[in-house]
Amino acid sequence: MVRTWIENFRIWAKAQVQTIVDNRLTRRMMRYFDWPLFIIVMLISLFGIVCVFSATSSEVVETPRSIMEMLETQSTYYPARQLRNLLVGLVMMVIFTYVPYKLFGSWSNGIYLLNLAVLMLTKLLAEVGRGGMQAYLRVGSESAFQPSEFGKVAMIICFAKVFSDRKKPISKLRDLMQMGIYMGIPTFLILIQPDFGTAMVYAFVFILMIYISGTKRSLLYRILFAAVLLAIPVWYYMRNTSSGDNFRLMRIMMWLHPENYPDDARQIINGQIAIGSGGLFGKGIVSPGSFASLGYISDDHTDFIFAIVCESFGLIGGLALVAAYILIVARLVRLALSVEDPYGAYVIFGVMAMLLAHIIENIGMVIGLLPVTGIPLPFVSYGGSNLITNFAAIGLVQNVMIRTRYRNRLRRIHTSRAIRL
Repeated sequence: MVRTWIENFRIWAKAQVQTIVDNRLTRRMMRYFDWPLFIIVMLISLFGIVCVFSATSSEVVETPRSIMEMLETQSTYYPARQLRNLLVGLVMMVIFTYVPYKLFGSWSNGIYLLNLAVLMLTKLLAEVGRGGMQAYLRVGSESAFQPSEFGKVAMIICFAKVFSDRKKPISKLRDLMQMGIYMGIPTFLILIQPDFGTAMVYAFVFILMIYISGTKRSLLYRILFAAVLLAIPVWYYMRNTSSGDNFRLMRIMMWLHPENYPDDARQIINGQIAIGSGGLFGKGIVSPGSFASLGYISDDHTDFIFAIVCESFGLIGGLALVAAYILIVARLVRLALSVEDPYGAYVIFGVMAMLLAHIIENIGMVIGLLPVTGIPLPFVSYGGSNLITNFAAIGLVQNVMIRTRYRNRLRRIHTSRAIRL
């Protein structure tokens, strides 16, 4: 029995490798690599390393006179690690660009089950962190990774496959509930970690795919209405039965009334002060009296790095970063609309939804428009799991575009030859 299973797996694996070899990227195909998307992502990522350097700088009496003096007097531990994460991310992007994207779709069932298994393993083995969260698996003494981050790309692949295989849009509540269960199982495993921010991203990607799939609008409105009705008793229960030290209830209360919680809401208050103190052009990346160097903002190199962006580079820097994100989102939408293959289009829309959810939530929470969650700013916040995941997602997009454009090119060539004949 076991020997038969091993032999079948060996035959299957050999077939998959052969498929990859037969559909490998050629130099001619690489001409269709989407350079505008890659360049924008790389510029933001390199800018992010500078911001991490600024966020982790130590207090200075006067601004360093040169870059060399700055590097000699300030720690480069976190920027160097982020550069390493960037290099790993580029390798991951190459891998996800090289393997034919339709092959990922054929593996979707296995990918889905593997993601569930890893999420359950995380709940069992992960150390308990802040807020009781069990989301990170330790690798060595200094490193850890967050499986739910990599699970975002896995679920984009799975969602794209499920929606693209449908013959017609969802029009019945039964069908929508089946899709909801498919999304709900991994989301539930993330909620019990508990990691509400990442679960929100899973849900956002799923909801956007439901919308663009052409699901009956009246059905969506009924589901939305039911969700709002359900949220009211949940909120009432949390507010009236939870203890005063409830971590997530406190975050919501701090968001609504930060002035009533000056100690607990110090991160939010100081982050907004740092944004305002940057003025139009900012204080610079290592400046005397900056909130970054004084350590007044916790998690300023991760979740709250947008406050450091605005403090160091001012309103101009903050708006430039937002503009770059808008370009990425717009580019992804344009690319998705140009793809005729439904599965490829869903993949690109899924990547766009993932990045958009992070951008809106991170910037929104830093400026006080949304509650604080542990959501990093794409390509800017320090952290390997999110950066590598984002580059893997960009690799998927490049994969779809390279092969789609190449197929379209071949189709035009054969069509023009047929016309001449």
